[in-house]
Amino acid sequence: MTRSSLRRGVGAAIVLALAVAAPLAGRGADTRAIPVGGLTALPGAEGTGPNLVKNPNFEAPAGGDLTAWNARAAGPWTIDRGGRGGRSALRLTGADAQSTVPQLEQTVTLEPGLYTVGGWIRTENLGTKDARSGVRVCLDARPRFNWWHCTEVARGTADWTQLTQGGIAVSDPGPYKIAVGAYGAPDGSAWFDEITLTARRKPALDVYLLYPNFRGMLFEDRPQTVRVAVGAARGARVRLALVEEAGGAVARERVVTGPGTAELDAAGLRGNAWLLRAELLDAAGTATARYPDHRIVRVSARAREDLRVWFDERNVLYMDGKPAFVLGLYTTGGYSTTRATYAQGENGWGITKMSEAPVNMLINYHLGRAPIPALSTYMDELSSRGIRYLQTVNFYYRDDPQYRDIDYPAAREGEEALNRWVARTLSSHPGFAGFYTADERPADMVPRVFAQYRVLAAAAPGTVAYAVLGDGLERQAPLWRDAVDVMGLDPYPIVKPAGRNDLAMVGEWTRIGQDAVKGARPVWMVIQYFPLTGAGGWPTSPDIKTMSWMAIIEGARGLLYWSWGEKGLAWVKDPRERERKWADLVKITKEIHALDPVLLGPDAAVVAGGPPAVRVLGKRGADGARYLFAYNTGAAPVTATWTLSAPATAVMDLDAQAVGATIEGNGFAASFGPYEVKRYLIR
Repeated sequence: MTRSSLRRGVGAAIVLALAVAAPLAGRGADTRAIPVGGLTALPGAEGTGPNLVKNPNFEAPAGGDLTAWNARAAGPWTIDRGGRGGRSALRLTGADAQSTVPQLEQTVTLEPGLYTVGGWIRTENLGTKDARSGVRVCLDARPRFNWWHCTEVARGTADWTQLTQGGIAVSDPGPYKIAVGAYGAPDGSAWFDEITLTARRKPALDVYLLYPNFRGMLFEDRPQTVRVAVGAARGARVRLALVEEAGGAVARERVVTGPGTAELDAAGLRGNAWLLRAELLDAAGTATARYPDHRIVRVSARAREDLRVWFDERNVLYMDGKPAFVLGLYTTGGYSTTRATYAQGENGWGITKMSEAPVNMLINYHLGRAPIPALSTYMDELSSRGIRYLQTVNFYYRDDPQYRDIDYPAAREGEEALNRWVARTLSSHPGFAGFYTADERPADMVPRVFAQYRVLAAAAPGTVAYAVLGDGLERQAPLWRDAVDVMGLDPYPIVKPAGRNDLAMVGEWTRIGQDAVKGARPVWMVIQYFPLTGAGGWPTSPDIKTMSWMAIIEGARGLLYWSWGEKGLAWVKDPRERERKWADLVKITKEIHALDPVLLGPDAAVVAGGPPAVRVLGKRGADGARYLFAYNTGAAPVTATWTLSAPATAVMDLDAQAVGATIEGNGFAASFGPYEVKRYLIR
């Protein structure tokens, strides 16, 4: 989860030679007979719009002016007639001799959407003096805000090659720049031609299953109304139908007007499996577009008891039938055959130490191809401490360099066989929770992750698939909504000295995740627990607490902290400092865990009003007590004045453990410092 290559791998801290074992036996009920639903296929590509770049081939009159670009063909820039197809091309030579980085720019005005930037590039001895330098094409929002996306850097000597960067999510309308030029200060030459910027066309019909929200399972003792979000042109007519999977008879049907939310009542329908079909209609009632079907399956409450992991209609995770707010850790390390080794760890920093915090979920992405007996022993020790395990499977692809090192026999049969075998094998262990399927991957991986997800879900119904976005790809989140059960994002705002960081980035990214899944799937956020930069250093205890509660206030149903392992706590050399940092996280997570019953309950309208800069979450306890959690999204102090939704006699500040603001009339006020979080108990 760092901004480096530490996304996948196998550690060797504790490595013993182990044979690959047969599937675990005698561990519990076989859930493979429980049906799984969900989206049956991804929608097809809608194509792209026209090229938004003017003069993409760098035509220039005799004077050298490059129409639509911000410079002339002069200095390091020349027009060369040796372009593709006999056309002219723009040539850059001797960028290393310039006082500034040579770059041509063109301003374009964009609306929100997904874009692809690119161009054709030829190179000759480019960057021979500096292997990191080269040329690229970028879409850049600077200086309006600190945002840019670029193609890969071209260097060396190569014939005409098309470089593109797709899936660029533009959320803010306004001016952007197409930038063509050097990266660093390369010597040599580069030629540019056919620079492009295209927008992905929006589909005529878009359908997202809001409920049932866990793998299309309509549990018989839960709501029986199928609910979908329909995306279509305003006023467009969309036919929705529940079609019996066996026989194809239409069980329910209605025509709705898009866009909006629509419902179909499945109560009392015969059978236990249907296809939710959505079709766009023309004026005559003829279907002109159809979205891929969603499979809906009715599952008995008794069968659900065999699902070790699932989540309800409010996105609350259940583990062995009990609701839980997820508090997890990322870690690294090798494997062993003994529980004692795992418990003790290196210098006492093993699972026993880890369990000082109320951790209930763990990802060790060094064990993605560890021998099954070692994983079984690992999960034995973890589950004895109430910790569930997510197996890293984000490299189970034949073209991944690590695939050839996987010793499981099923790997020789192909990706699908491998994923099915691992899912069936590990899901028989009571400590297994699911799969870690993607870590900061671009959207072009979505089809492969979706295909993997369908195999994993069918082979292990009582699990979850978790993927995390970040590192500039966070706004691609809507593209991932159907490829995962649980979405995560990893905002790491601590990059500057204390007091200069935008901590509200955590809340903003949590909203990005919530918006992507339309509040209909769990979002588990990854919280920074490591030094990303030397200037920022380790997050302070107040910063970790603030980031955690910002995510919770924005609706996160779980938090995972990166990292107990490499680049995080394991790399703190001073034993006393390591203990202090761990004690900070133990305290923070215990405070969160103590409020589990409250956080897992329905949201409640506790107050009204207040400034837009202050975000709030209201909850009501089983005893009728009300809770208000709030934070300031800005770097400037702000005062919030709220009106209570019901009379109250006292407001307690949970952090100060003392009486908080005074109730005046039917409300109270609170002053917030920059990015400050406040937590209140109202009676």
